[in-house]
Amino acid sequence: MAVSADAAVMELLDSSNYVDWSVWVKTYLLAQDLWDVVEQDEEEEEADDKFKAWREKNATALHTIQISCGREASSLIRNTSSAKRAWDTLAENFKPKPGYYNDFHQCQPLFDAVWSGDWDEAKQFLTLHPNAIRTRLPSTKETALHMATQLEHEHIVEELMQVMSEEDLEITDNDGWTALALAASRGNIKMVECMI
Repeated sequence: MAVSADAAVMELLDSSNYVDWSVWVKTYLLAQDLWDVVEQDEEEEEADDKFKAWREKNATALHTIQISCGREASSLIRNTSSAKRAWDTLAENFKPKPGYYNDFHQCQPLFDAVWSGDWDEAKQFLTLHPNAIRTRLPSTKETALHMATQLEHEHIVEELMQVMSEEDLEITDNDGWTALALAASRGNIKMVECMI
C-alpha cells in the first residue's frame, strides 16, 4: 500500500514486513523524541504539567504508529489510547516468532547469495534480517547453513557459525539431517571442526 512522501515509513505495516517496519517507526519516534512513551508505562493521571506533556507525546507517538499501519494492523489497535500498548500489540501479532521467519520469499536474497558463494551479500542481508538465519527452504527445509554445507562453501560455513546459536545448529532438513551430519557425510573435516 502506498504512503505519502511525508510519512514516517516507506510501507504500511502488514503481515510480511514487521521487522523493517518496526525499525523505521522506532527510528522516526526516536528522532522526534517520542520513543520514551513507547518504552515506559503510562503516567498517572494528574492535572500537572508532567502528565500533560506525557499525554501530548503519547498522542503524537500513537498517531504515528496508527498512520503507519495497514488495515489488518490498524484494526488491532483501533481502540487503544496508549502508544506503548499499541506497539506491544503489534509486536505480539506481527513480530516473527523465534525459529521462523515471516516469509521465505523475503529471504530469497540470502539463499541466492549462499548459492553463489557471496558472503558479503549474505552478511548484508543477515545484518538487516538476523532472524533469517533460521529460515528454511520450503521444499527441503534446509537452512542457509545446510545449503553452504551441501555446496561446500567452507568460507560461508565459517562465517555463519559466527552468527548462529547452538539451537540453530540443531535444525534438521526434510531427511532429518543437521548441517553437521551433512558435513560429516561429505567427509569435510574442516566444516565438521568448524561446527563442533
